[in-house]
Amino acid sequence: MNTEKLYDILQETTRVYRKGGVIEERNTGNLHVVEIFGYPHTSEAPNNEKYEKIDMIFVDVLVDKEKAKARKKELETLLEDYPQKDRLAGGPSYIELAPNLEVEQEEALRTMALGKALGLWEIMSGKTLGLKEQETLKLAGNGFLMISGYKPGGKI
Repeated sequence: MNTEKLYDILQETTRVYRKGGVIEERNTGNLHVVEIFGYPHTSEAPNNEKYEKIDMIFVDVLVDKEKAKARKKELETLLEDYPQKDRLAGGPSYIELAPNLEVEQEEALRTMALGKALGLWEIMSGKTLGLKEQETLKLAGNGFLMISGYKPGGKI
């Protein structure tokens, strides 16, 4: 996998925006979790036809549709090198996608959003099932934030 090329594509086509505060705290079982989101708030994201905002549960990812379309073929070429093509076609979660793309989870979320905007897959989460935000967030933390399966040549 050409990670450098993937980073380049993601940097040009996507931006991450936080949904809540800069610092979010919660308890998960016996563990106290502190998350720091060093991104602008989603309310600061441009809101026009040039962009598509994709809800990635933890954050929103803004995709520049024109730039994404221009780089679509490059992304599809990179995905040809995905190490487990059957899993990519089956719909991995962001937790599985990240190490197979050789990136951090943020880049996995950005890749998922980019592919969604390009019509390569859909995003599946608790929201897809009609669950409330807290249930959706808990499930996403456990890995239920995934793509529906890669379909090369999807439409935007």
